[in-house]
Amino acid sequence: MTTDPDMLEKCAQIVANARHIVCFTGAGMSAESGIGTFRGGSGLWSGALGFIVLGWFGTPIGWKWTPGIAWSQYIDKFYNPIRDAQPNEGHRALARLQEIYPDMSIVTQNVDGLHQRAGSNPDRVFEVHGTVRRSRCITNGHIYDFGEEINLPRKSPMCRVEGCSSTLRPDCVLFTESLPTDQWMGAELATRQLGPGDVMIIVGTSAQVYPAAGLPESATRRGATLIDVNLERTNFSRLKNYEYLGGTAATSLPALVKRVEQLKKTTNVEHPEHLS
Repeated sequence: MTTDPDMLEKCAQIVANARHIVCFTGAGMSAESGIGTFRGGSGLWSGALGFIVLGWFGTPIGWKWTPGIAWSQYIDKFYNPIRDAQPNEGHRALARLQEIYPDMSIVTQNVDGLHQRAGSNPDRVFEVHGTVRRSRCITNGHIYDFGEEINLPRKSPMCRVEGCSSTLRPDCVLFTESLPTDQWMGAELATRQLGPGDVMIIVGTSAQVYPAAGLPESATRRGATLIDVNLERTNFSRLKNYEYLGGTAATSLPALVKRVEQLKKTTNVEHPEHLS
Protein backbone atom coordinates (compact mmCIF):
# COMPACT_ATOMS: atom_id res chain seq x y z
CA MET A 1 0.00 0.00 0.00
CA THR A 2 1.41 3.36 -1.09
CA THR A 3 0.94 6.27 1.30
CA ASP A 4 -0.79 9.25 -0.26
CA PRO A 5 1.87 12.01 -0.62
CA ASP A 6 -0.55 14.81 0.25
CA MET A 7 -1.75 13.03 3.37
CA LEU A 8 1.83 12.24 4.34
CA GLU A 9 2.72 15.92 4.08
CA LYS A 10 -0.36 16.95 6.06
CA CYS A 11 0.40 14.49 8.85
CA ALA A 12 4.07 15.46 8.92
CA GLN A 13 3.14 19.12 9.31
CA ILE A 14 0.80 18.24 12.18
CA VAL A 15 3.49 16.22 13.96
CA ALA A 16 6.19 18.83 13.36
CA ASN A 17 4.03 21.53 14.95
CA ALA A 18 2.97 19.47 17.96
CA ARG A 19 4.28 20.08 21.48
CA HIS A 20 3.37 16.66 22.84
CA ILE A 21 3.17 13.29 21.08
CA VAL A 22 1.88 9.91 22.21
CA CYS A 23 2.23 6.80 20.07
CA PHE A 24 -0.33 4.07 20.66
CA THR A 25 0.76 0.74 19.18
CA GLY A 26 -0.76 -2.70 18.80
CA ALA A 27 0.00 -6.06 17.24
CA GLY A 28 0.31 -4.65 13.71
CA MET A 29 3.32 -2.65 14.89
CA SER A 30 5.33 -5.87 15.13
CA ALA A 31 3.79 -7.80 12.24
CA GLU A 32 6.67 -6.92 9.93
CA SER A 33 9.07 -8.22 12.57
CA GLY A 34 7.52 -11.65 12.02
CA ILE A 35 5.32 -11.68 15.12
CA GLY A 36 1.82 -12.86 14.30
CA THR A 37 -1.16 -10.65 15.00
CA PHE A 38 -4.03 -12.02 17.03
CA ARG A 39 -7.14 -10.93 15.21
CA GLY A 40 -8.15 -11.34 11.60
CA GLY A 41 -8.39 -14.42 9.39
CA SER A 42 -4.83 -15.58 10.04
CA GLY A 43 -4.60 -14.36 13.62
CA LEU A 44 -3.46 -16.53 16.49
CA TRP A 45 -6.96 -16.42 17.97
CA SER A 46 -8.83 -17.23 14.74
CA GLY A 47 -10.80 -20.41 14.12
CA ALA A 48 -12.10 -23.03 16.52
CA LEU A 49 -8.62 -24.07 17.66
CA GLY A 50 -7.65 -20.47 18.32
CA PHE A 51 -10.77 -20.01 20.41
CA ILE A 52 -9.92 -23.08 22.52
CA VAL A 53 -6.29 -22.03 22.94
CA LEU A 54 -7.36 -18.52 23.95
CA GLY A 55 -9.91 -19.79 26.45
CA TRP A 56 -7.46 -22.14 28.13
CA PHE A 57 -3.99 -20.56 27.90
CA GLY A 58 -5.06 -16.94 27.41
CA THR A 59 -6.77 -16.91 30.80
CA PRO A 60 -5.54 -17.90 34.27
CA ILE A 61 -7.54 -21.16 34.05
CA GLY A 62 -5.06 -23.09 31.92
CA TRP A 63 -2.09 -21.79 33.87
CA LYS A 64 -3.68 -22.89 37.13
CA TRP A 65 -4.74 -26.40 36.10
CA THR A 66 -2.11 -27.34 33.50
CA PRO A 67 0.88 -25.11 34.30
CA GLY A 68 3.46 -27.42 32.74
CA ILE A 69 1.66 -27.61 29.41
CA ALA A 70 0.87 -23.91 29.49
CA TRP A 71 4.55 -23.01 30.02
CA SER A 72 5.91 -25.32 27.30
CA GLN A 73 3.31 -24.12 24.78
CA TYR A 74 4.06 -20.54 25.72
CA ILE A 75 7.78 -21.07 25.12
CA ASP A 76 7.31 -22.84 21.78
CA LYS A 77 4.44 -20.88 20.26
CA PHE A 78 4.75 -17.43 21.80
CA TYR A 79 8.02 -16.65 23.57
CA ASN A 80 10.54 -18.12 21.12
CA PRO A 81 9.13 -16.31 18.04
CA ILE A 82 9.30 -13.04 19.98
CA ARG A 83 12.83 -13.82 21.19
CA ASP A 84 13.97 -14.35 17.59
CA ALA A 85 12.22 -11.27 16.18
CA GLN A 86 14.05 -8.02 15.45
CA PRO A 87 12.71 -4.46 15.54
CA ASN A 88 11.47 -3.32 12.14
CA GLU A 89 11.87 0.06 10.47
CA GLY A 90 8.72 1.30 12.14
CA HIS A 91 10.15 0.68 15.61
CA ARG A 92 13.36 2.44 14.61
CA ALA A 93 11.42 5.39 13.17
CA LEU A 94 9.60 5.94 16.45
CA ALA A 95 12.93 5.82 18.29
CA ARG A 96 14.17 8.57 15.95
CA LEU A 97 11.03 10.61 16.54
CA GLN A 98 11.65 10.32 20.27
CA GLU A 99 15.05 11.90 19.74
CA ILE A 100 13.22 14.99 18.42
CA TYR A 101 10.60 14.83 21.18
CA PRO A 102 12.36 13.36 24.24
CA ASP A 103 9.16 13.42 26.31
CA MET A 104 7.24 11.46 23.65
CA SER A 105 5.47 8.47 25.19
CA ILE A 106 4.85 5.12 23.56
CA VAL A 107 1.84 3.26 24.90
CA THR A 108 1.97 -0.27 23.59
CA GLN A 109 -0.39 -3.21 23.85
CA ASN A 110 2.47 -5.43 22.71
CA VAL A 111 4.48 -7.58 25.10
CA ASP A 112 7.53 -8.10 22.89
CA GLY A 113 9.84 -5.30 24.07
CA LEU A 114 10.77 -4.34 20.51
CA HIS A 115 10.31 -0.62 21.10
CA GLN A 116 13.03 -0.68 23.74
CA ARG A 117 15.27 -2.87 21.61
CA ALA A 118 14.91 -0.35 18.76
CA GLY A 119 16.28 2.39 20.99
CA SER A 120 13.19 4.01 22.50
CA ASN A 121 13.59 5.33 26.03
CA PRO A 122 12.36 2.50 28.29
CA ASP A 123 11.14 5.06 30.83
CA ARG A 124 8.79 6.46 28.18
CA VAL A 125 7.44 3.11 26.96
CA PHE A 126 4.32 1.96 28.83
CA GLU A 127 3.56 -1.73 28.35
CA VAL A 128 -0.08 -1.83 29.39
CA HIS A 129 -0.42 -5.55 28.70
CA GLY A 130 2.79 -6.52 30.44
CA THR A 131 5.87 -8.10 28.89
CA VAL A 132 7.47 -11.46 28.11
CA ARG A 133 10.78 -9.99 29.26
CA ARG A 134 9.75 -10.82 32.83
CA SER A 135 8.30 -13.93 34.44
CA ARG A 136 6.52 -14.38 37.74
CA CYS A 137 5.25 -17.26 39.77
CA ILE A 138 1.65 -18.33 39.29
CA THR A 139 0.68 -18.61 42.93
CA ASN A 140 2.01 -15.43 44.51
CA GLY A 141 3.23 -13.24 41.65
CA HIS A 142 6.86 -13.28 42.74
CA ILE A 143 9.07 -11.88 39.97
CA TYR A 144 11.52 -14.43 38.59
CA ASP A 145 14.56 -12.79 37.00
CA PHE A 146 16.29 -14.76 34.25
CA GLY A 147 18.90 -12.00 34.00
CA GLU A 148 20.49 -11.78 30.56
CA GLU A 149 19.36 -15.29 29.62
CA ILE A 150 17.00 -15.22 26.65
CA ASN A 151 16.83 -18.96 25.91
CA LEU A 152 14.24 -19.97 28.46
CA PRO A 153 13.72 -23.65 29.38
CA ARG A 154 10.70 -25.59 28.08
CA LYS A 155 10.14 -26.90 31.59
CA SER A 156 9.19 -24.17 34.01
CA PRO A 157 11.61 -23.53 36.86
CA MET A 158 10.24 -23.29 40.38
CA CYS A 159 9.90 -19.97 42.18
CA ARG A 160 13.08 -19.02 44.03
CA VAL A 161 11.30 -17.40 46.98
CA GLU A 162 11.68 -19.51 50.11
CA GLY A 163 8.51 -21.40 50.93
CA CYS A 164 6.99 -20.88 47.46
CA SER A 165 6.97 -23.93 45.19
CA SER A 166 4.99 -22.35 42.33
CA THR A 167 5.87 -22.71 38.67
CA LEU A 168 6.15 -19.66 36.41
CA ARG A 169 4.11 -17.72 33.89
CA PRO A 170 4.93 -14.66 31.78
CA ASP A 171 4.38 -11.26 33.37
CA CYS A 172 1.71 -10.51 30.78
CA VAL A 173 -1.93 -9.61 31.22
CA LEU A 174 -4.20 -12.59 30.62
CA PHE A 175 -7.88 -12.21 29.83
CA THR A 176 -9.97 -11.42 32.93
CA GLU A 177 -6.91 -9.81 34.60
CA SER A 178 -6.36 -6.14 35.40
CA LEU A 179 -3.74 -4.02 33.66
CA PRO A 180 -0.50 -3.32 35.56
CA THR A 181 -1.21 -0.22 37.62
CA ASP A 182 2.09 1.58 37.05
CA GLN A 183 2.01 1.10 33.28
CA TRP A 184 -1.62 2.11 32.96
CA MET A 185 -1.16 5.20 35.10
CA GLY A 186 1.80 6.24 32.93
CA ALA A 187 -0.28 5.77 29.78
CA GLU A 188 -3.18 7.78 31.18
CA LEU A 189 -0.92 10.58 32.37
CA ALA A 190 0.76 10.85 28.96
CA THR A 191 -2.64 11.03 27.27
CA ARG A 192 -3.94 13.65 29.71
CA GLN A 193 -1.00 15.89 28.80
CA LEU A 194 -2.21 16.12 25.20
CA GLY A 195 -4.09 19.20 24.12
CA PRO A 196 -5.08 21.13 20.99
CA GLY A 197 -2.33 20.88 18.38
CA ASP A 198 -0.85 17.74 19.92
CA VAL A 199 -0.85 14.29 18.33
CA MET A 200 -1.58 10.67 19.06
CA ILE A 201 -0.16 8.35 16.39
CA ILE A 202 -2.06 5.06 16.29
CA VAL A 203 -0.19 2.13 14.78
CA GLY A 204 -1.34 -1.41 14.10
CA THR A 205 -4.29 -1.74 16.45
CA SER A 206 -7.87 -2.65 15.63
CA ALA A 207 -9.17 -0.78 18.68
CA GLN A 208 -10.98 -3.75 20.18
CA VAL A 209 -9.12 -4.27 23.46
CA TYR A 210 -10.29 -2.05 26.30
CA PRO A 211 -9.53 -0.15 28.42
CA ALA A 212 -6.38 0.66 26.41
CA ALA A 213 -8.38 1.28 23.24
CA GLY A 214 -10.19 4.10 25.04
CA LEU A 215 -7.04 6.25 25.13
CA PRO A 216 -7.57 7.73 21.63
CA GLU A 217 -11.06 8.81 22.68
CA SER A 218 -9.52 10.60 25.64
CA ALA A 219 -6.94 12.24 23.35
CA THR A 220 -9.55 13.66 20.98
CA ARG A 221 -11.64 15.01 23.85
CA ARG A 222 -8.58 17.07 24.75
CA GLY A 223 -8.29 18.41 21.21
CA ALA A 224 -5.41 16.25 19.99
CA THR A 225 -5.24 14.96 16.41
CA LEU A 226 -5.27 11.22 15.75
CA ILE A 227 -3.02 9.93 12.94
CA ASP A 228 -4.01 6.38 12.04
CA VAL A 229 -1.37 4.04 10.58
CA ASN A 230 -3.28 0.86 9.74
CA LEU A 231 -4.00 -1.08 6.59
CA GLU A 232 -7.67 -0.15 6.89
CA ARG A 233 -9.56 2.60 8.62
CA THR A 234 -10.35 1.63 12.19
CA ASN A 235 -13.16 2.46 14.59
CA PHE A 236 -11.17 5.58 15.48
CA SER A 237 -12.37 7.13 12.20
CA ARG A 238 -15.63 8.08 13.95
CA LEU A 239 -13.71 10.38 16.28
CA LYS A 240 -13.04 14.04 15.57
CA ASN A 241 -9.60 15.33 14.51
CA TYR A 242 -8.93 12.03 12.71
CA GLU A 243 -6.42 11.67 9.87
CA TYR A 244 -5.94 8.38 8.05
CA LEU A 245 -2.33 7.96 6.90
CA GLY A 246 -2.69 4.25 6.26
CA GLY A 247 0.02 1.79 5.31
CA THR A 248 2.10 -0.38 7.58
CA ALA A 249 4.39 0.46 10.46
CA ALA A 250 7.56 -0.35 8.53
CA THR A 251 6.58 1.73 5.50
CA SER A 252 4.51 4.71 6.67
CA LEU A 253 6.34 5.53 9.90
CA PRO A 254 9.82 5.89 8.36
CA ALA A 255 8.38 8.14 5.63
CA LEU A 256 6.49 10.22 8.18
CA VAL A 257 9.44 10.63 10.56
CA LYS A 258 11.85 11.42 7.71
CA ARG A 259 9.60 14.27 6.58
CA VAL A 260 9.21 15.51 10.17
CA GLU A 261 13.00 15.53 10.55
CA GLN A 262 13.26 17.64 7.39
CA LEU A 263 10.63 20.07 8.60
CA LYS A 264 12.19 20.43 12.05
CA LYS A 265 15.63 20.99 10.51
CA THR A 266 14.24 23.73 8.28
CA THR A 267 12.51 25.35 11.25
CA ASN A 268 15.70 25.36 13.29
CA VAL A 269 17.69 26.88 10.41
CA GLU A 270 15.09 29.61 9.90
CA HIS A 271 14.70 30.20 13.66
CA PRO A 272 18.10 29.53 15.26
CA GLU A 273 16.79 30.68 18.65
CA HIS A 274 15.13 27.23 18.85
CA LEU A 275 18.61 25.76 19.24
CA SER A 276 19.49 27.79 22.34
